[in-house]
Amino acid sequence: MHKLKNNFLLFSIQFVVFYSTAQEGTRIYKDNPLAVEGKIMIIPFEPLLYMSEIDFKINQITKWNFDQIRENFRKQLNMQLKLKFQSIAPVVSFYSDSAKMSKDLFYIYNSTGLSYDLISNSNEVKKTPASQNGIKNGQLVVEVNTEKKFMSTRINDSKLLSYLEKKYDSHYFVFINQMDIKNNMESYDIASDTYQREMAVHYSILDKNGKNISSGLAKAPFSSKVDDPKKIVAQTFPPIATFIALKLSELSKPELITIQKK
Repeated sequence: MHKLKNNFLLFSIQFVVFYSTAQEGTRIYKDNPLAVEGKIMIIPFEPLLYMSEIDFKINQITKWNFDQIRENFRKQLNMQLKLKFQSIAPVVSFYSDSAKMSKDLFYIYNSTGLSYDLISNSNEVKKTPASQNGIKNGQLVVEVNTEKKFMSTRINDSKLLSYLEKKYDSHYFVFINQMDIKNNMESYDIASDTYQREMAVHYSILDKNGKNISSGLAKAPFSSKVDDPKKIVAQTFPPIATFIALKLSELSKPELITIQKK
């Protein structure tokens, strides 16, 4: 009987701790001035949309193959985004063992497309101008466009967002469209024998009605001396995730931009 009472007391304490933690987790975003209404869904990039110039260096340290390196960055970015977004709203993540969620992710990939859009200084999305390539006066003309671009999401199935909203109660959709890891050899420093690398994440944030909240590139630099994927993640993903989370908060709640400028 005494043992039963002790077990009941232990269970009661654990329940109180769990309930308090859950309540605290709820209060985190409800008390946050950057909090948004509704759940946020994070859609990871399709595996084919991973471009890296440093996988050979990473392989030398980890012995991971290409698929393992790619999946590590894909999963770690998702985890960091989830961590940041959880402070402003509940999060729906597709990194789950649920077979149904895997089917829905496949449905999302089949119902969306990607296109290059221009990046302006104001972070607004510009439509890519019509191509001027072709034959003019009997000569082949190829227009060179030096403006910076990013990969943007296009919704091809008009029923997609309403389906996801109804099933997951999601109001905002964060599409990670592509990940690039590049070497910037122009930054080479002879004295230190180093150069800068860049982690770039192409993203699009849409609301439940398909309105573009924010789209663009989130970037973070790191040194050519850093080849350990854990260190790369630690140095680049937190600022990238923070940037994307702030874009959602600011642009879905315009009054916050005014407050921050004062």
